[in-house]
Amino acid sequence: MENMKKYYSGDVYGKNMWPAARAYSAHKFKYFFDKVLAASPDVQKWLTEHHPFLWARSKFCDDIKCDYINNNLAESWNAWIKEHKDLPVHMMVDAIREKIMLLFTKRRKLSTTLSPGILPAVIHQLNAASRGLGHLNISSGHPNQAEVTEVYKDEEVRRHVVMRQPDMGSFVHQYYSVEKFQAAYAGIIPNITDRNQWPEVDKAFKLYPPAHKKKESGRLRKNRIKPARETGGKATRQVMCPNCKEYSHRGGSWKCSLTGTKKR
Repeated sequence: MENMKKYYSGDVYGKNMWPAARAYSAHKFKYFFDKVLAASPDVQKWLTEHHPFLWARSKFCDDIKCDYINNNLAESWNAWIKEHKDLPVHMMVDAIREKIMLLFTKRRKLSTTLSPGILPAVIHQLNAASRGLGHLNISSGHPNQAEVTEVYKDEEVRRHVVMRQPDMGSFVHQYYSVEKFQAAYAGIIPNITDRNQWPEVDKAFKLYPPAHKKKESGRLRKNRIKPARETGGKATRQVMCPNCKEYSHRGGSWKCSLTGTKKR
């Protein structure tokens, strides 16, 4: 999506593409994606050439219990290990191992305090989703069933037959159960000694360190550079000094080799 909005906007990207991607039903996906194609027919060709992956929830396999269509998981992981990224490889891996070990221990203890059934956080989300449903009309004529009609702009969109006063937990997949949560963190990550106590192994080759690079002044960057279109991002256009003709600073900057002041 980030790359797509460089080329498409308006009715294609901002108005219909995200609703098509978020739709859970094939019918609603087709409704929005047809509008995308009507606004720009070459979108399908662009997606085939540059993004041949599943990007719509309605296309996901039922076995997949994660409906993320963005890179939030990768962003969370990068933020979690941000403080260890600039360590040597063996130290970085050991630091991540320790973080995961502590996380497993914490959640394993938490799982023992939960009652059997669906995770409380999931039930809380279901209760929150059941509020603010003013766009639905309910007609009850059966003691155990009711008709729920979805209304959009004073027009009836679709109607469903649902159970009355159901136990929401019985409609939730076991993937979100306390039992599965306990199983996910049942594994024990072993403790290990420091590197000085590791056994010597004949690798049959000598691994040399990478070529030394001149260290730039200032602190090492830990956060990624956000694109200009992203919230909080800044333009990354290279600027050239009119005096020394070098990049990364403007005229009058102290970095300029011709007019800039040197650090004491």
